[in-house]
Amino acid sequence: MNGPEVVFTKSAPKTGFSDGTESPIAQGVKVGGFLFVSGQGPLDPVSKQIVSSDIAEQTRVTLDNVKAVLEAGGTAIAHVVRVGVYLRDMKDFPVFNRVFKEYFAGVQPPRTTVEAAPPRAGVNVEIDAIAWV
Repeated sequence: MNGPEVVFTKSAPKTGFSDGTESPIAQGVKVGGFLFVSGQGPLDPVSKQIVSSDIAEQTRVTLDNVKAVLEAGGTAIAHVVRVGVYLRDMKDFPVFNRVFKEYFAGVQPPRTTVEAAPPRAGVNVEIDAIAWV
């Protein structure tokens, strides 16, 4: 069995933390036939800035970032076996869920959704995922 392989793509942000330092985490790690995608947020991959305050747009960009890491790791949304979702405010859940269904049409991965405060102000959704490769 091969050891872990770090996955990186310029199509998703590798962000720093609120204090401006570079992140010590990988966008994704492949090991044992699975890809573990770190929490992604609604950041533009180039500017690393929050795209909008609108939860629908934040969800789309966040899922686009997850999708980019999945593809860089040789897999796809259709192979996701678990999703973790962190919403700053559960009042956003209905809109978030509507957008989530657009990306996971026909796919029903197990998912946990919790209300939590992502570390960066203005980030209203963060999503991590596990997929088979």
